[in-house]
Amino acid sequence: MKRDVVVLLTRAPCGRVHIPEGLRAARGVAAGFDMHDVTVVFTQNGVYGAREAVDREALNMDGHVSDLEEQGGQMVADGAAMAERGVDESEIADDVVVWSDDRVTARIRDADRTLDF
Repeated sequence: MKRDVVVLLTRAPCGRVHIPEGLRAARGVAAGFDMHDVTVVFTQNGVYGAREAVDREALNMDGHVSDLEEQGGQMVADGAAMAERGVDESEIADDVVVWSDDRVTARIRDADRTLDF
């Protein structure tokens, strides 16, 4: 049964495995038998991982991101979390869309399942 799944990336990218592991989980969920709809949300300190300046190769993100995109998954950054941390929209990678706090909240509320990393 196809489900809407939200993967929340809440931790800063450096010195931790939460962002690449969250992306790995997201791509696995998206590629599974039921082909679930997956939205990855960079929120809290995870918004730092959505920046263009992040070395995705060093963080082992590239393969996970390309597989997620291939499966129709989407990546979004929490605009409110960005504002709290002084991260400007111009700093966000091209493959990540910035959403308002209300839109992020609605997506999480409407999801069938959420995973938190």
